[in-house]
Amino acid sequence: MCKKVNLIFSGLVFIALTAFPAVEGAEAFCVYNETDTAIRVVESFGSKPLHEFVVMIEPDEDKCCNWKNEDCNTGRKKDSMVAFDVDSMSPKGWVTGHICKWFRIKAGGWLTVKGKKGKYKCTAHFK
Repeated sequence: MCKKVNLIFSGLVFIALTAFPAVEGAEAFCVYNETDTAIRVVESFGSKPLHEFVVMIEPDEDKCCNWKNEDCNTGRKKDSMVAFDVDSMSPKGWVTGHICKWFRIKAGGWLTVKGKKGKYKCTAHFK
C-alpha cells in the first residue's frame, strides 16, 4: 500500500513540475517566425538598456520573454508597450532586409512575422 502511495505521489510531483513551465509561458510576449528565412529581433523600446530582448529565430520557431520580467518590459504591466526591429537574415548571419522597424506590441501580446520570398509582414496580437 505504501509503495502505491509513493508511486502516485511521485507521478503527481512530476506532472506538477512539467506543467509549471507551460503556465509560466502563458505570461509572456512572444515573437513567432512564420517565414521562409531566419530573422533577427531586437527590442528597440520598453526594455532595460543592455538587457533587451535580442534573438535570432529560425523559420517556424518562436522566442518569448515573460512580460513581468523588467529586463524585457520596464513597464511591468501586461498592456505596457514594447517595440521591435525585425530583420531577415542570411544563412551566414548577415542582415538581408528590414521587415519592420519600431514595431509596437503590448507586452502581454505577441508578434507574428509571416511571408515568403522577401515579402514579409509583421502583425501584432493581444488577448
